Amino acid sequence: MTILADQLIKVDHVTKKYGRFKAVRDASFTADRGEIHAVLGPNGAGKTTLFRCMLGLLNFEGSITVDGNDVRKGGKWIRGQVGYLPQHSSPYDDMSVEANLKFYAGLKGINSNRVEESLKEIRLTRFRDRKAGALSGGMKQRLMLGISQLSDPPILILDEPTANLDVQGQLEFRQLLGEILDKGKCVLVSTHLLREAHEIRLFKGHVLVVNKGRVVQAGGVEDFMKDAELKDHLFIDTGENKPDAMVKVVRDLGFKEAEVHKAQIVVECNHEEKFTILKGLSDKGFTPESFRVEEPSLEKAFMQMTSDDLKTTTEKVTKK
Repeated sequence: MTILADQLIKVDHVTKKYGRFKAVRDASFTADRGEIHAVLGPNGAGKTTLFRCMLGLLNFEGSITVDGNDVRKGGKWIRGQVGYLPQHSSPYDDMSVEANLKFYAGLKGINSNRVEESLKEIRLTRFRDRKAGALSGGMKQRLMLGISQLSDPPILILDEPTANLDVQGQLEFRQLLGEILDKGKCVLVSTHLLREAHEIRLFKGHVLVVNKGRVVQAGGVEDFMKDAELKDHLFIDTGENKPDAMVKVVRDLGFKEAEVHKAQIVVECNHEEKFTILKGLSDKGFTPESFRVEEPSLEKAFMQMTSDDLKTTTEKVTKK
């Protein structure tokens, strides 16, 4: 079996039950080579259970394939294609950084040359002889990331990798993620921290929103924001111009909810509509002193998508 296709992962109508309880409910999504997906949801949403299904560690209803290979039939091979970093993983504290890497390389039958390469990739070469128990939280997590990709797998699944790291540790870990993506790997990162999902936008990534075991949204970040029906807020400084005259122009352009607030015109609009507004003002002889755009936050989109009042008709998945 070899990885060839761009589409590495396909999850199709997957359900996982524990008795009558459904930990995962009819989940569907795809993930391609070179993509990063923020698997976003509160604790207990079903993210870890979904990952374990993808690794062939749990029985489930539905279908999961990796490069067209059924997880049920080729679980061992598929686990060899995935670097998995569990949520509560840790190295052996009484062993050195290098010894930890060599130990896991031996277990996996991986050439020892990968240990040296991994030390460089996770930037721990000069700490190779330090006991893992003496590492900072961020360095420990980098070591675990190195262990998870010793076999240089095309897919990485990272379960809450930065939940317990300080700001510096989170920044260093995200920098490593960027380098991994540059190699064309497919990365799934679960998180209940919305600030983590914000960072995925820097990678032009994707969002997979999971709530109560159900995938309520899957697709690009911009699609996610659009489907939540959230808009930009455009703030236009009126300067020496008459605010009432300017806001009338904006309202005449069709933006009836435009308001004046503290010498600023505030307009809710779609991303591309701000140019229409600014041009319309210019055509009427008004040159704004300055303006700024406040984009909608992922927090608002997340709340919109996971609201208890959300109708099932909005539970849609972006198909590729």
